[in-house]
Parts: sequence; C-alpha cells; structure tokens
Amino acid sequence: MLSWSGGLGRLLKFDDHMKTPSLGLVLGFWVVSNILVIAWYWVNLSDRYLPGLLRYAGIAFVVVVALAPLWLLFKVRRSFFNPVALGLLVSCCLALSITAHEANLLRDQTQYSLDREIQFGRSNAIEGLIRPLISRITETYVGILGDDHTRGGAAYYTHIVVNYMFDSLSFLAVFALATLLLSPTSAWLCLLTFAFYAQIAIFPGRMGAVFIAGGLCWQLFLLASRRYPAAIISGLIISFARTDVVFASAFAILSLAAFERRWPTPRELGVFGLLIGISLAVPKTLIWMRPDADFSSFTVASGNFSKLIGNLLAMKLVVAIASPVLAIAIVRTFALTRAIAVVVPAAFIHLGLVFLIADFSETRLIVPALVGLAFVASEALGKLLERSSGEQSARG
Repeated sequence: MLSWSGGLGRLLKFDDHMKTPSLGLVLGFWVVSNILVIAWYWVNLSDRYLPGLLRYAGIAFVVVVALAPLWLLFKVRRSFFNPVALGLLVSCCLALSITAHEANLLRDQTQYSLDREIQFGRSNAIEGLIRPLISRITETYVGILGDDHTRGGAAYYTHIVVNYMFDSLSFLAVFALATLLLSPTSAWLCLLTFAFYAQIAIFPGRMGAVFIAGGLCWQLFLLASRRYPAAIISGLIISFARTDVVFASAFAILSLAAFERRWPTPRELGVFGLLIGISLAVPKTLIWMRPDADFSSFTVASGNFSKLIGNLLAMKLVVAIASPVLAIAIVRTFALTRAIAVVVPAAFIHLGLVFLIADFSETRLIVPALVGLAFVASEALGKLLERSSGEQSARG
C-alpha cells in the first residue's frame, strides 16, 4: 500500500516553481477529474434492489464510495503543496460543489433539464440549431449513465456529471487565466469570486450554463498565452456550443496589442480574422442545413425590440448583482492593466450581444461580464492586501 501511494505521488509530482499551468496540465486535470467523477457516481449500489439485511450492506458500500476520494487525496496531499497545483485541484472541487448544489437546488427539475436540453437540440428553435454540441453531449451522458426513465439510473446524478464536464473546464480556465494575468493573491480571489457568481447561472432547463463564462475565459487563456493554433481549434469546437463566446474573445487580440502600444502583427490579425470568421460561418452553416429554423426568439431580427426595453428596465437588477465587484473596481482601480486589456473588452462585447438579442433576467448570460469585473476587482483588492501585508511585515 505504501509503495502504491508513493508511486501515485511520483506520478502527480508537479513543478514546485510553477507560476502558471501549462495547457497540458490544465487539460490533464480536466480529463482525469471527469473520469474520476463519472466513476464515483457510476460505482454505486442501489439499496432498492437488495433484500433484508443486505440493504444495510448496500448503504455501507455507498458510504465507503462517498468517502473514498478524501482518503485518496490524503495519500497524495504532498503533490499539491505548490499553490498553482492546489489551485487546479480546488478549481475542480469548486466545480463539483457548484454542480452538486445545482442538482440539489433543482431536485425534481433535473429530469426536466436533461429532457429539455435534448429536445432543444432536436427542435427547429434557432438557439438549439446553432449550439447542438451541448445537446449531443447531454444525450450521450444520459445514454451511458441513465436518468429517471431508465432502471437503475438517476437524473440527479447524471445532471451533476454532465454539468461537471462543463463547469470543471470553466473553473480551470478562470484560474489558469488568473495565474497568467494576476498576482497569486489576486488569482485566488478571482477564483473564489467566480465561484460566488457561478451560482447565479443555475437555471432549470439549461445544461452547461457556467460554460458561457468559462468558455470565454478558456479562449482568453489560449489567446493571452499566445497558443494560437490551440485557440483556433478550440474556437471551432466551442462555436458549436456558444458562437458568441468565440466572437467576443477574439477581440482580446486587438485590445492586448493596443495595451502594448503596437499594431497587431500579421499573424495576430490572421488569427483574429479566422476566429471571427469561424464564429460567423459555423452558425450560418448550421442554419443553412435547417431552413425551417424558427427565429422568433431573436426579437431584433423580427422587428420586436421588447427585449431591448426589458434589458434597460432590468439595469437595477444587473447593478445589484454586480455591486460587490463594481464597488471594488470603481474605488480601487487607478490604471489600465494587462488583465483589464485582456478580459474587459471581451466580456463587455459579449454583454453587448446579450443586450441586443437576449434577456438580462436570465442571469447566466451576464456571468461573462461579471467575470470581467471580477478580474478587475480581484487585481485591485489583491494589490491592496499584498501592500498591507508588506507594510505589516516591515513594521514587524
């Protein structure tokens, strides 16, 4: 047993001097954690089918399975002494916490969410047509893990596993981007602030709601670290789920060049044009394949501007939700920084798209803008706390 835990510890050995995670490390955490979460919920024994005293044996087995991750984590705890490695682990844990909270909050509506997402992808509604990826993923998970309509399945658990796939990548993306743009203190503040705001994305009938913000941060992480081939491939994939995310994040290339007081290079302009092209071409192609698309929800296109008026009237709601990060950003931001240049333009371009064609009352849609403010506020608050800590150390 000792040799097994020692071998696993060596496998999980991370660079002690790591300041920001590599793309491979982020993807590794995402893939491995999803496999573990799927296994954790799949390896279960329902006491409903056990007779007599065996029912209590089944309950004991469920308890052991529930506590097994804590024992495993204790065995490999030395691997996570590095703050970045610990941050990636906590990002996965926060994603699991949010998805479990979401399923517990929705309870009987979890089956409705799964059914509606699958039906959404099969209908002629324009939203379903231009983002089929989330529906296909949901349908695949239901086919593997089951739901309330299948024997031994549970929509409650499947709902958690499906949303964890999207939420874990979202949290990992936010933390990875934060380590790239912010100080360590600010990065942790940003991660925890995102966890706070991720809960307002909970919405019955919508799967992967946090991924609207997480997908934006994932693209920004790839672009800010100049991993342009990965950003193009990722943008192509994400455009089948949220094309607005790809469109808005592309402008970070221009805003970052402007912050550095230079013209974008030909390569940067090429990547920008390609991402914009992908974000426009993919939905047009999907709509061309389904000429019976129903555009009624795109009210501006049909000459109905009721959502614009409704969003203007909902400004108090938006300001109230954003007030914590707005207060810090307004009081403590004194200069344009690299973090602001990368995150804020993309976040507010996305907010502009939402303002035109969507509804602010669906608060999941304003989370990208809240993430942009979270980066600004976390950077300002982190500097304040680090300066205060330095002054106290100097006095001591």
